[in-house]
Amino acid sequence: MPSQFKYLYMDGEIVPYEEAKLHIATPAVRYGATAFEGIKAHWNAEQRQLFLFRCREHMERLLQSARLMGMQPLEYTVDGLMQVVLDLLRANDVRQDVHIRPSLFVAGEGSIQARGPVSLGVVVADAGAVLDTRGWRAKPFRLAISSWRRIEDNSVPPRIKSAANYQNARLALLQGEEDGYDGVLMLDTRGHITEEARACFFMVRGGEVITPPITSDILESISRDTAIELLREQHGMLVQQREVDRTEAYVADEVFLCGTALGVTPVGRVDRFDVGDGGPGPITSALAATYVETTTGSSGRHPEWRTAVYQ
Repeated sequence: MPSQFKYLYMDGEIVPYEEAKLHIATPAVRYGATAFEGIKAHWNAEQRQLFLFRCREHMERLLQSARLMGMQPLEYTVDGLMQVVLDLLRANDVRQDVHIRPSLFVAGEGSIQARGPVSLGVVVADAGAVLDTRGWRAKPFRLAISSWRRIEDNSVPPRIKSAANYQNARLALLQGEEDGYDGVLMLDTRGHITEEARACFFMVRGGEVITPPITSDILESISRDTAIELLREQHGMLVQQREVDRTEAYVADEVFLCGTALGVTPVGRVDRFDVGDGGPGPITSALAATYVETTTGSSGRHPEWRTAVYQ
């Protein structure tokens, strides 16, 4: 499918989108030997500026994932990766919300245990092409508890953001889609909620915000960290991090998701049980507004989280 953006980054240079090729024999394709990130850039029309949100933290996690996957030699730096993204966005003259997908992958023709050579590719996509959540305020998500169990740290570590790991989420999402849901919540091997297949899980019970801890087989999410910090700093709420039972989602006052692609997304139903009155709750709505203001740069808070693309 052709991209609306003319260029992407591949193997050390910015090239036309159609010319980027990857052989089917590479370990990246055959065995899923690919670490990747999803980074959002927000266009601020008033300031005429494009802001990358928490790009440095995403690149730090990308390198961590590649190291945990045994990729060698790993000669990239956080600053170098950030510069590639800035150059690519400028080359495409991006002036809209976009999703950036950098990937480190094992190229060449190698066996399942091949460690390198390690290549870098970066693709820019329209933000709506990743996941369109523009209608969530009118129609909150309906979630199902998936019958597929979440991968766990001693098998395929979820803190590694890799292509291979996302087969777990893909299977769950395909089932949820067939059953008529907008998304799925995944349980660990002991039956506790971990996260939605693409985002972190939060709930509100008795005025308290609760989310599973990072030791509950979840991705160490940058969006999750952002939500926790904004709730504490802007709304005076400390988030409790603990294990969450399945039925707690049924009786919660509010449930919401948080992720790069979804932003802060309210949940109206879980397994056909209404959450609250079925609409966005007050805490969810307040956080969603603060989150948008922060990511787009329309508020002055946390300038260190935003990287301006155009000088």
